[in-house]
Amino acid sequence: MNDYHMDVGQPDDGRMDAVRQRLYAYCFPNVPRTAEEQSAFEEAALLQYVHEETQRSLRGDLPESMEGFRIGDFQMTFAQGMSTGRLTARTVCPAAYGALLRHGLLYRGAEGR
Repeated sequence: MNDYHMDVGQPDDGRMDAVRQRLYAYCFPNVPRTAEEQSAFEEAALLQYVHEETQRSLRGDLPESMEGFRIGDFQMTFAQGMSTGRLTARTVCPAAYGALLRHGLLYRGAEGR
């Protein structure tokens, strides 16, 4: 997955809340408890927001049901599950994943939990 991040400006509260909720679901059953974990979670949320906005600006706002398109001889097909909004290993920002992983927020038995 492309991990290119553009300057997308400051997020509004509604979008950041939505990103946080999806990250909470991605980390479940773990939740950030300590100040260090909460800081890492907020960093991951911002990285995820910028990643999603960058991807949206690069591909445009395509309908969620769109699986591909063809223009003349050119055809493009999107990977299954890439536009559902649900965070998966394929859709989470690699930098956000790293921040969550380093702070033990992805696996129950991770060191430091």
